[in-house]
Amino acid sequence: MPDQPRLRRCSRLARATFLAMIAATAASAADRPPINVVTPATPSRWSAVVGGLVQLVDPWGDSDKATLLKRMAKEDRFDLAKHAQQRVLEALANRGRVALPLDVVRPPELSPGPLARERLPVAAVPGQMLDVAIEWFGLYRSGALESYRPMVAVSYRVLSATGQLEQSTRRVLYHVPSSVATGGEALAAEGDCAWKSFDELPRERARLWGCMDAALEKVADRIGTHVEGP
Repeated sequence: MPDQPRLRRCSRLARATFLAMIAATAASAADRPPINVVTPATPSRWSAVVGGLVQLVDPWGDSDKATLLKRMAKEDRFDLAKHAQQRVLEALANRGRVALPLDVVRPPELSPGPLARERLPVAAVPGQMLDVAIEWFGLYRSGALESYRPMVAVSYRVLSATGQLEQSTRRVLYHVPSSVATGGEALAAEGDCAWKSFDELPRERARLWGCMDAALEKVADRIGTHVEGP
């Protein structure tokens, strides 16, 4: 028969240790200034890329399919910038950072880049700023016999409260063809988010946007890993 008083002492010790760890983490996070996640830049032109000759001639792929993809997003109220910002906020919070959204007007661009100086907040914000740009967003398949899967290319950098560069630009490439985009951390597509035919997508919109959001979550998780934690 186990020694009941001893078990109770062990249980109290384990609970005290757990509470102490939570308190230490909270104190560490409180000692650090918040990080402000700026509204991400987004591409005005989305992508539907197929490997082979089409990729070599036009890396953006089939413009009609890409336009349809973006139109469906508008109809289904899938706001790319908001989804990306929310996923990054969650990834940072999961690592103990106090992360806040910082809304900045950023019109869609053909080739999204870093936040322009004239768009920086007039008054310095408390803490750092995380500047995110979604360079590519859409679908990619490596060949006619393969399946379409979500594709995301994101660059990000860390700025001080006054806009000074604190962490140089890095890139995360989720299921992006290496022959088109290089110079970043490559992530392979995972799960069952795949469609043999583009014609399947209009009939599976909820699944489509769920998969796109999952891809953004994977990218955000990598960003959270690289941005310095508490």
